[in-house]
Amino acid sequence: WEPRAASTPRVPPPMRAPLSRLAIAALASAALIAGLLSSALSGPRLQGGVAATAAGRCRASSARLGSLALGERGAGLSLRGPALNRRRPDMRVAAEEELRGGPVDTSLPDRVLQLAQSLGPRLKGSGIYLVGMMGSGKTNVGRILHNSLQYTFFDTDELVETITGKSVSEIFQDDGEASFRLMEEEVLQQLKPYTRILVATGGGVVTSLKNWDAMRNGLVVWLDAPTSLLAERLDGQTAERPLLDMPEDASKEQLKAKLDEISTERRGMYNRADITVSLEDGYEAGAISPVKVAYRVLKEIEAVIDAKDARDEERKNFTINQDNINKFDMDSLK
Repeated sequence: WEPRAASTPRVPPPMRAPLSRLAIAALASAALIAGLLSSALSGPRLQGGVAATAAGRCRASSARLGSLALGERGAGLSLRGPALNRRRPDMRVAAEEELRGGPVDTSLPDRVLQLAQSLGPRLKGSGIYLVGMMGSGKTNVGRILHNSLQYTFFDTDELVETITGKSVSEIFQDDGEASFRLMEEEVLQQLKPYTRILVATGGGVVTSLKNWDAMRNGLVVWLDAPTSLLAERLDGQTAERPLLDMPEDASKEQLKAKLDEISTERRGMYNRADITVSLEDGYEAGAISPVKVAYRVLKEIEAVIDAKDARDEERKNFTINQDNINKFDMDSLK
C-alpha cells in the first residue's frame, strides 16, 4: 500500500441497457452529491476537479447529510465543529461481547484513542474504506474509527437513501438491484477526491471494478466475519436485507446457507483489500465488540505503514555496487 493522490473522477461509460427513471435522476444529480459532500466536509480537502467545481453548490441541502454521517441514523448531527473532535470510544458498543460471555477490556477505548492519535499524521490524510459482508459491523466500527482518527464518516447505503428518499429495500423492489449499484458507484466516485474520510460501504460494493478504482485512492480494509456470526446478527432482519430474499421467520440454518452462498461468490473480490481483519478468532472466543475490531484495524494499518516506512528506508540507503548488481542478476533469473 502507498498513499495515493486522488484523481478527478472519470465520466461513466455509456450504459447499454435502458435505465430506470430513478437511476437517470441519480446520475443527473452528480453535481448535487458533490455539492452536499463539499458543504459537509469543512476545510480545503478537495483534490478533484469535478468535486472542486461543485464546491459551494446546494449549501441549503447539506443538512440532509447530518443524519447519516455521525451518530445514529436520523440524529441530525452537524458535520462541523466539535463533532469532529477525537473522542474516546464508548464501551457501550461492547454489548455483544458481554452478551456472549466474553471478557470486557475497559482499557481498550483509551488504547484505541492513543493508537489513532499516533497513526493520524502517518496516514497523511488517506481515506479508509471498510468492506465486508452485510452484518460484519462496518458501520459500527467505522463510527468508532472516525471519532478516534478525526475523520469524517460516511455510509454509502445511507448516502443513497438520502439522495433518493428511499430505503435500500425500496430501491431494490421498485427499481431493481442494477439501479442501486449504479447509484452506489456514483456516490463512491463523488467521494473519491476527498481526504480524511472513513467510508462504510455496502456488502456488494466489491463486485464493481469502478468502485475499486474509487477506493484505491485510500486504504481498503476487509472485515472478514464468519457466516455463523453474520447469521446471528441478521436473524430477524431479513426484510431489511433485499439480497437475502427470505421470509422473516427463516431459520438460522437457512440464513447461514444463504450467507454462505453470497460469501463464496464474493470472497475472491474481498481478498483484493489492502488489509484483512478476521473476526473469526474473537467470535469463537466469545469476544467480538466493535471497539476490539476497531483496535485490530488500527493495529493492521500500523503494520502496513511500518512496512512501507521500512521499504522507503531501504531504498534511501540503497547503493549501487557489484554485490547489488550480482544480486539483481540472480533475482532476475529466478
